[in-house]
Parts: sequence; structure tokens; C-alpha cells
Amino acid sequence: MKNCAYLILSLAAMTFIMQHQHEIRQLRQLIEAQNQSIHAMQVVLRNNSIQAELALELGRSTRQSLHDSRAKRIVKVTAYSPRSAETDSTPFITAYNTKVRPGIIAVSRDLFAKGWTFGKKVYIKSLGIFTIEDLMAKRKKNQLDVFIPETTKALTFGRRNLEAYLLAPTPIPEETYTQLYHPPHKSVLLATEDICRRTIHPTFTRPN
Repeated sequence: MKNCAYLILSLAAMTFIMQHQHEIRQLRQLIEAQNQSIHAMQVVLRNNSIQAELALELGRSTRQSLHDSRAKRIVKVTAYSPRSAETDSTPFITAYNTKVRPGIIAVSRDLFAKGWTFGKKVYIKSLGIFTIEDLMAKRKKNQLDVFIPETTKALTFGRRNLEAYLLAPTPIPEETYTQLYHPPHKSVLLATEDICRRTIHPTFTRPN
């Protein structure tokens, strides 16, 4: 009778141990599946992040190269006052049809053709920031003319070779940036969403 009881207890213990071993194996498999899902999600996110960073860097480089090639120049800088001898028959009116005043400049027509147009801001090193509102004579090249109300000061200003920066360059069209980065395919987004859902809400079935 004792042997029968021992046998029953042994079988029950073995069954219990086997069930728990099966449960432990299932838990290990679930953990491994979760780790693989997390790794796959990290790969997708990292690839998207790298692609986005490359697109942004390319956009910044393109914008900076365009800015550097058009905005900074070494130009000849002179000054003018509201005299018909220095301008035309309407010395108090600019080519932009505004009144002359301190803080405006005239640009040579070759610069105007390159984007240094009316209303844009220009920083002239050691002089400050000015607004383009006037044009110089056709014979002038690569030159800026600073307006000074007093003729004496304008004449004594002389001619200087200075760095000038166009502060309002033509903006790069928005589509230039959107074309650099293409969103992931819909299937990738759905797979990522599924990975996140299974990782956050794992399912585990206890053996019967």
C-alpha cells in the first residue's frame, strides 16, 4: 500500500515538475520573442533616425553652400548724399520710390541681378546693417553706396574694400527638403506598430 502511495506521489511530483519546466520554457521563449521584437523595433527606429539625420544634414549643407556662394562678398563701398550731381533729378527719392534716409544703400546693377534686390538687408563689416533701396549707375560693378545726408561726410568717406553679407537670401523652396527624406513604407509602419503592441501587451497562455 505504501509503495502505491509513493508511486502516486512520485508521479504527481514528476507531473508538477514537468508542467513547471514547460511553463519555464514557454516563459523563456516569450522573453526571447520580446527581445527580438525590441531589437527589430530599435533597428527600424535607428534606421529612420539615421535617414532623417542625413536628410537634415544634406538640407543644411545645401542651404549653407547656397548662402555662402551668394551672400558673402568683398565689395567696394562708397557713400553718396542727396545731390543731383551724385544721383539724378530726384535726389531725395530712391529707385525703390522711398525717401532717402540714413540706413539705406544703393547697389550696383550686377549685384542686383544676383539677388541683392530692394528691401533686403545687408551687413557691411565695420559699418552695420543697411536696407537696399537704391541703384547705382550702370558703369558701377560689385559696389555698394551708403547714403549719408551730409555731403561733406559722404565725400570724405572715400572708397573701401569691405566684406558684405546678404542677410535675406532667396529661401530654398520647402519641397527641396521634403524630397530629401521619404517616410517609411506603410508596411514598415504597420510592422513597427505591431511590434510595439506585442512588446507593451505581451500574451502568455498558461498550460492546462
